[in-house]
Amino acid sequence: MRLHRIHRTGHDPIYFGPAGDIPQSRYDSPDGSYKVLYAARTLETAFGETLVRAPETPHILSTMVEARVRSEIVTARSLRLYPLVDAGVSAHGLSFTDLHGIDYRRSWAVSAEIHATTAADGILYSSRFDNQRCVALFDRAADAITRTATTSVAIGAAEAKALAHHFGKLFVEP
Repeated sequence: MRLHRIHRTGHDPIYFGPAGDIPQSRYDSPDGSYKVLYAARTLETAFGETLVRAPETPHILSTMVEARVRSEIVTARSLRLYPLVDAGVSAHGLSFTDLHGIDYRRSWAVSAEIHATTAADGILYSSRFDNQRCVALFDRAADAITRTATTSVAIGAAEAKALAHHFGKLFVEP
């Protein structure tokens, strides 16, 4: 399976974060005991999850895009993903509102539960921006992914404009 990432220029395409123990993203470990790599099935979804962070903002700034690059990774073996899609969300007493909101405390707790009680490589979830599938891979799955030739590629203005347009946003250059 091919996965897409948009990540900071200083990070490797296969980067499990965050750097410290304080969780920052949706399925991070609440106590820093494991790290997570985020990827999407499509480049558009990776762009949305990374750069369309505030849906009420009508634009994507070029400085935000220039601080990031795009990479592709592929699976080296079948991934065991815990599905937090469809009815799998309700099994945890959650709704999509809980998982798609900006308060990550509940999703951190679910991530910790899945990490501690299953052998899953990570979590399969839906993007909150285009309803496409994404993965949050636990660091124990590092052997399951590998780089491709598309590694740390700059996102040009034309490509950024098209990706922003996909989400109804304007790409704004200085």
